Amino acid sequence: MNIIKFVEKIYTSFEAFGYARAAAELQRMSDTQLLSLGLSRQKIQQGRAGLPWTIDTLIIKPSSKQTSQAASNQANFSHKAA
Repeated sequence: MNIIKFVEKIYTSFEAFGYARAAAELQRMSDTQLLSLGLSRQKIQQGRAGLPWTIDTLIIKPSSKQTSQAASNQANFSHKAA
């Protein structure tokens, strides 16, 4: 085994260890924290095969009930006063 291959194997093992450590730290985070960072828990669980760990698309459905902030505050205030 020549010295270059030996160094490459050491580098690869450190890299694999780094990915595993990062994945373990990210798995400890809540879903809300991962979402705010734009990361996917499912991709993190796949390890290096799931790279990049970012969310591909994020679909947020709009609320079906259209209420203004003033109307919400008014309704909340009138219930408390009664």
